[in-house]
Amino acid sequence: MAEQKVELRKIRDFSDNLNDTFLFIRQNLKPLLTTFLGIAGLFMLVAAIVSGIYQSDMSSFFEQIVKGTSQVGNSPYAFINTNYFLVILFSWLSIMAMQVAIVSYMKAYEDNNRETPEFNQVWRTFLSHFLFLFFYSLANLIVLAIGFGLCILPGIFLLVALVPFPSIVIIEGRSYSDAFTRCFTLVKENFWVSLGLYLLVYIIYLFNAGIISAVIGAITSVIYYFTTKYLGSAIGIFTSILNVFSFIFYIIYYVSVVLHYYNLAERVDGTGILRKLDTIGNDSPDFDKIQEQY
Repeated sequence: MAEQKVELRKIRDFSDNLNDTFLFIRQNLKPLLTTFLGIAGLFMLVAAIVSGIYQSDMSSFFEQIVKGTSQVGNSPYAFINTNYFLVILFSWLSIMAMQVAIVSYMKAYEDNNRETPEFNQVWRTFLSHFLFLFFYSLANLIVLAIGFGLCILPGIFLLVALVPFPSIVIIEGRSYSDAFTRCFTLVKENFWVSLGLYLLVYIIYLFNAGIISAVIGAITSVIYYFTTKYLGSAIGIFTSILNVFSFIFYIIYYVSVVLHYYNLAERVDGTGILRKLDTIGNDSPDFDKIQEQY
């Protein structure tokens, strides 16, 4: 018997979320991974290259300080340059691209009645939302900065509440203000569960990504030890590019986040149950057309 596909819009507890996260990834591994890398891969690659160049420059800079040959002295602001801001920009673009790609895939999956979506379908959804969500995220960063500036606890609450923001914008098609308000509507009765789930899934991501990064780091460290300084700088950039593969494990985190959004939305709206009832009504036999038998 064929394995039943994951239904997105339903109520889940903590363990259900984790089980469905890995089940969804396993059932959709190839198209999900293809979509993830095909859409967000370029952003991830550029971010890795820029980060590698910056790390290489900083490595040379600190080496000059140790040798006393630095021309800029020991200024604490010497590391802030153009590449520094490029690293921040492309890293943020990469994070947003990964998240929007996953949400777009899962929206298309739901729209197709749990059938595998085509790449072009996900790509269109991504294009129509990415820039809006990037600028929305900057506004949310300001809100978070204010929250953490006033006190740590409001900042933590805002951080948890705004996690489903991209899912709300993409799946429900809401404006910034509506999506912002909707976040608090969904999370107000489920804050602690949401916080615990996000922390656990992020730890799972860090563990898996950390293994890949550690292996890559060990290999490149050995190569760096036996090479010249010039080649070592190139290896630093190459290492950053290889670490792109550790970002693949972000899929686990983002799939779990979107499934939790569906859980929260179902608890508040109950639309999944209503859809099931409508389906049952549509599939019921028409008894009026049954001929009487004597």
